[in-house]
Amino acid sequence: MARPRIKEDRTQPGSNDSAFLVRALAKGLSILGLFDAENREWTLDEIAEQTGLPRMTAYRMIRTMESALYLVRDPVTNRYHLGPALLATTYLSEGYAHLVAIARPYLRELVEKTGESATLAIEVDGVAVSVDEVDTQRPFRREVAVGRIIGDTANANGKVFAAFKPAAERAEILAQPRPRATPNTITDPDALAAELERVVREGVAFDIEERNIGTCAVAAPVRDQLGNVIAAISVVVPTGRFGPEERKGYAEAVKQAADSLSAFLGYSRREDPADSGRGK
Repeated sequence: MARPRIKEDRTQPGSNDSAFLVRALAKGLSILGLFDAENREWTLDEIAEQTGLPRMTAYRMIRTMESALYLVRDPVTNRYHLGPALLATTYLSEGYAHLVAIARPYLRELVEKTGESATLAIEVDGVAVSVDEVDTQRPFRREVAVGRIIGDTANANGKVFAAFKPAAERAEILAQPRPRATPNTITDPDALAAELERVVREGVAFDIEERNIGTCAVAAPVRDQLGNVIAAISVVVPTGRFGPEERKGYAEAVKQAADSLSAFLGYSRREDPADSGRGK
């Protein structure tokens, strides 16, 4: 599976963030970012290829992380896997284990109803992160694995989290520059603001090849008993199965799944805190 390489211009002189970036750390993190549920082990050559790092640079980085037990080498296969030093970070995700267990039946039902893959996402530091997935039996290749970052507003889940924030936070999001992931990515602040308003009105967000060409999605908010948006449920669909009529059916199914899960969590539909605070 191809991985994005380190963008050289992000740490070059003249970059707005260059004074605050540690290039060596960025390289090390790019290596750790390769490991996920689908790719548990990598060889040195594979790591160098996937990150775009020179082989000797990758080797030094790997040996450093190996000495600190962030990576462990299998002496038989010469492949590296995550080490015990990273186990402590798993406690950060423990708070979502209960939500994942509760939401899983709703994801399964959504897959049965739509015939497409379903995802449960949470927001971490302003970006949507996949915490559970149920796959369709139909032909489809996911772009994001469990535990991986889905993205910001260039995807349906990210739009859900941004749309239901208080006005001040939403304004900060709109003021940030938006990279164009595909020709369909909404980068204009006014256009994105209008899109987020539509999400609030309709209670559903769409991603029509905004993050990945060939992949579309529709997501809806999951609320706790206080009405706070704590997660998003979505279906992810190849573009060829996301026509206007199919899109409408997917949207209704996703909204029903999210509403049912929210009701189970104690939410009762009323004027929501995010809505009542809009425009203030």
